[in-house]
Amino acid sequence: MQSGHTIPILGQGYVRYIDHLGSDLRIVESARISYKSPSKGVEQDKKLLIYLYKHRHTSPFEQCSITYNIKMPIFIMRQFVRHRTFRLNEWSGRYSELVDEFYLPTQWRAADAKNKQGSQVSDTLDHAALTQEVQACHNAAYASYQSLLQKGVARELARMVLPVSIFTEVYVNCDLHNLIHFLQLREDDHAQQEIREMAAAMRQVAEKLYPWTFEAFHKYRLGVTDRPTPA
Repeated sequence: MQSGHTIPILGQGYVRYIDHLGSDLRIVESARISYKSPSKGVEQDKKLLIYLYKHRHTSPFEQCSITYNIKMPIFIMRQFVRHRTFRLNEWSGRYSELVDEFYLPTQWRAADAKNKQGSQVSDTLDHAALTQEVQACHNAAYASYQSLLQKGVARELARMVLPVSIFTEVYVNCDLHNLIHFLQLREDDHAQQEIREMAAAMRQVAEKLYPWTFEAFHKYRLGVTDRPTPA
């Protein structure tokens, strides 16, 4: 995969591949060092990797890592940083002026009647009116932000009027073991739809880099429904 390969998500957002370390073979080589055992050919190497995954021998998978550049709304970033094993640097609203880019869902969802923190599709919502209302909020907030900057207010303070729907950008590096853990949680049906879309794009990149690992991932994942990868 070429560096810069980009998958659009969430309107103006994206998941972009930067680079990676290691391969499926690196995982196998790392495991075999325990017995000082050489490679026994492609077929046996693949069987060993799948065995490692199935039986949760996770440390060899930490030998591999991926660096992504991701653009997402701040309210999704709040969930993303809960995964503390990820190493990241974020675009700073102290150092630079934030751009007038906000997330608007293509379809509004109502609160789930059974799962209080969840959501569900609803035919009773006026989608056009809701979009117009939120767009007006975005416009007013960004106009206020610009006004504060023009009056000499520091960027670190002026940004406080901006809603969490504004886009931010991050460079993130994660090892393969912790990426898989993230995908198991954030592609789950209980996760918010927006972060599921982002996780699916991250998985699409990883699948091309580590095909044996993700063959095992799909075979042994539990409680996760496969979804089409975003275009």
